[in-house]
Parts: sequence; C-alpha cells; structure tokens
Amino acid sequence: MIRNTKQVWEPGHFVKVGFLQLKVVAKIATPGDCRPDAYALESNGRWYRFVPHHGIERVSSREEAVAY
Repeated sequence: MIRNTKQVWEPGHFVKVGFLQLKVVAKIATPGDCRPDAYALESNGRWYRFVPHHGIERVSSREEAVAY
C-alpha cells in the first residue's frame, strides 16, 4: 500500500497523471476563473494541459499548452 506520496509540480519534474508519466514544463496562473492553476505537460513530443480536479487535455503544440 502506498501512503503519503507527494508529487513535485514544479517545472522540470516528472509527475503521474492517471497512467501517464509527464514532465512539467510550466505552471500557468489562472486568476479570475475560480479554478486551480493549470500546468503544461510533455511526454515523447506530445503536449498536454492539466487543471487539477478538471482533467487533462491533449493539445497540438507547446504554445497551446502554455496559453491561458
């Protein structure tokens, strides 16, 4: 049983989201929308945008992943 595991959500670190292991590229502040901050993630040339409690979305480019 795994207990008290924590992930470091800072650029350059690897995190697990579901069954994916992704590299955190950027943390994107999202003021004013009442959601947690978003994260741009990358794995094997594929780009993702992740918002805690709202899900992960695959996007086509780094620019789209870091756009607010």
